[in-house]
Amino acid sequence: MSDDSRLPMKAENLREGIHLGPVFYIIDADQVKRFTTALRDPNPAFDPARDEHAFVPPTMRLQDYALLIATQFKGGKGGVHAKHWCEFHAPMRVGQAIRAEGTITATFRKRGKFYFTLEYEQHDAASGELLMRQAITSVLLNEKGEMK
Repeated sequence: MSDDSRLPMKAENLREGIHLGPVFYIIDADQVKRFTTALRDPNPAFDPARDEHAFVPPTMRLQDYALLIATQFKGGKGGVHAKHWCEFHAPMRVGQAIRAEGTITATFRKRGKFYFTLEYEQHDAASGELLMRQAITSVLLNEKGEMK
C-alpha cells in the first residue's frame, strides 16, 4: 500500500499561498486528435496527421487545473467553475514538453459558498518560455456534492 500524504479536498485545507506542482508532461498527438474530434474541430493547424508538430488547441490545457490540484489534494466532490481568465503567450505544439505550476491566490466565502482561485502557468519545460497563464475561480462542492 502506498503512502498518500495529500490533504483531503476540503475548504479547511485550502488557503492562499499553497503552491501546486510542478507537473511535467509531453503533449501527445493522440490526445490532441481525441480532443479535436470531441469538439468536432476540423482546423488543419491542430491535425497531427498533417504536421507531427501541429498546434495544440489552447483550451485543451485547461485540464492542467485538475492535474495541479491532484498534486496536493485528494477526494472531494469537485467544484463549479465560477470565473476564468487566460493569457496566451506562445502556442503549444504536439511533442512539446510542458511544465505547469501554480498557486492558490484567493480563498473566500460568499453567499454561504466557499470559493478558491488557482493561478497557474504553463512553460516549455526545456527553454522555460512562458506559453500560457491562467486563473480559475471555483466554488468547492461539499461532501454531498452541493454548493454549500
